[in-house]
Amino acid sequence: MLVAVGSTNPVKIEAVRRAFSSLWDVQVRGVEVDSGVSPEPVGVEAITGAMNRARRAMAALDADFGVGIEGGVFHLGGRYYCAGFVWIERRDGVHGTGTSGWFECPEGFLPSLLTGVELGDLMAEISGRAGIKREEGAIGYFTRGRVTRTDLYTHGVLMALSRFIADERWPG
Repeated sequence: MLVAVGSTNPVKIEAVRRAFSSLWDVQVRGVEVDSGVSPEPVGVEAITGAMNRARRAMAALDADFGVGIEGGVFHLGGRYYCAGFVWIERRDGVHGTGTSGWFECPEGFLPSLLTGVELGDLMAEISGRAGIKREEGAIGYFTRGRVTRTDLYTHGVLMALSRFIADERWPG
């Protein structure tokens, strides 16, 4: 089974590999695609970006599944949170969605994030590491490695896979 990931970021590819290979024998390949959304999506824009990534990756590699993971900023209960939205689509058009765990967005980041500056760029500035978004990410930095970006996204991919894991148990 070929699973196409709409990104060449090794964190996203590894998260998809971990989740899918815990269930099936798969080959996971990343491909660069355009998300069609801003560099730091806010709210529903992250859902659109994840869907676009999944569909475009699946088409580009003629894969059995396409996976899109789009990090974004979400507003809930008067606060802003960072999370990854995941869209998984099977060749027949059936799709599942999920999110990674959410963590509260640092208030000092909000003015930049809400005007489209990518979280990875802000993290590169404060950590002094240009490639942090391709490594442990913001969550790894803030939790001092207790939770990495790969861990966070693996969880989100499993959440989006739940309808496929459930198979006939899935109502409707």
